Amino acid sequence: MSRGREVLVGSVIIAALTVGVGGTLWLKGTNWGRVMVPIEVLLTDVSQLSPGGAVKFRGVQVGRVVGIGVEPDGKAVRVRLELNTELAFPPDAAVLLAPESFFGDWQAEIVPRSSYSGFDFYPVPPGTRSDGVLVLGGYTLPEMSRLTASAEQISSNLAALTDRFEIAFNDSTAVNLAQAIENFAAVSADLRTLVDQQGDIARSITVSVDSAVAEIEASSRVARRSFERIEEILADAQLDSIIGNVSGATRGASKIAADLAESSDELAVALARADSAFARLDRVTAQMEAGQGTLGRMVTDTTLALRAEDALLELSTLLKDLRENPKRYVRLTIF
Repeated sequence: MSRGREVLVGSVIIAALTVGVGGTLWLKGTNWGRVMVPIEVLLTDVSQLSPGGAVKFRGVQVGRVVGIGVEPDGKAVRVRLELNTELAFPPDAAVLLAPESFFGDWQAEIVPRSSYSGFDFYPVPPGTRSDGVLVLGGYTLPEMSRLTASAEQISSNLAALTDRFEIAFNDSTAVNLAQAIENFAAVSADLRTLVDQQGDIARSITVSVDSAVAEIEASSRVARRSFERIEEILADAQLDSIIGNVSGATRGASKIAADLAESSDELAVALARADSAFARLDRVTAQMEAGQGTLGRMVTDTTLALRAEDALLELSTLLKDLRENPKRYVRLTIF
């Protein structure tokens, strides 16, 4: 082999090695001397994520997954990311782990929590740092095996529900349901009738209310005219004289009341005297009824009354005879 051919073969081998090493470093995400920005993520599990997985932000790859480890307390997994450059993340930034392709590759995507409010991200306060490294909370989407298991569980639940529905919905249930529908139709008809009746009542009430409002308006107009008339009377100049006359009449009525009071006093005295007279008359009457005194004996003794009557009769006869024959009793002699 000539020397030139040896040099050519050696150069090709060296180039191939250089390409292989460079490609390997590129595939591993070697930074080639650039400054990397570390970020740590806390999650409950990482599913099939492995170191070397892509880190994306808004659909653009910005770094790689460089490490995965379980926390000492066993309650979380800490994933370390390295970004190619400093980025301005949203204030509620979080990390979502999801399949990158159908071939089992997974990725870590930096997203705002508000865009995925239904996901239960690991609780990490915003702005948390560990040894100067930003720490974010994360959430892992279920993988296909878990979705399949969930689908199977859902299918079994649906089968059980179908069985229960078949047990519950039989011929008797259908008959009862039809009867219930008929009853509901009857109730609906009754309810409609009741609504119509209430509508008629409401209309009659409305008519009554309109009539009452009209009467109130008429009364208001009458009251308004009365108030206007009162205002005219109050504004009239004769009101002062009327008030003066009323005042004079009031003074006269006061004087009359005083006179009546004096007359009442005199009347009281007269009544007192009358009471005394009636009391005396009562005593006399009582004595007469008891047969005391001349009048009492005349009232109680019929003999004395007859004698008195005879004496009065004789006296009347004597007076009559005296008028008829005065000469028998009176004689007048003049010298």
